[in-house]
Amino acid sequence: MSISGPKRTSHCALCRIVAKVCFWGPRPERTWKRPILFVASLLITALGAVVFAPNLPNHLGLYALFGFVFLMGIFGIVVSIWGCNACVARVFGDAF
Repeated sequence: MSISGPKRTSHCALCRIVAKVCFWGPRPERTWKRPILFVASLLITALGAVVFAPNLPNHLGLYALFGFVFLMGIFGIVVSIWGCNACVARVFGDAF
């Protein structure tokens, strides 16, 4: 037994990554957050993919912004599918 107290165990493989990306701390877990996070992430990913269409002018700033949006959408999809409820709640935030 260590002096520092019990070891904290991780809920899933994504908990460490989510804790670094979503630095605001734990949020209340709700069952309805997972499907809404999935749908919202799909919409964000689609928005990011549309910007990379070949007919748009080549603006580096626009690509950088929507590249980030696209990656956050992919991150939301991955967390909504494979993450635990704590990870989903943390990514979803404090909407309700």
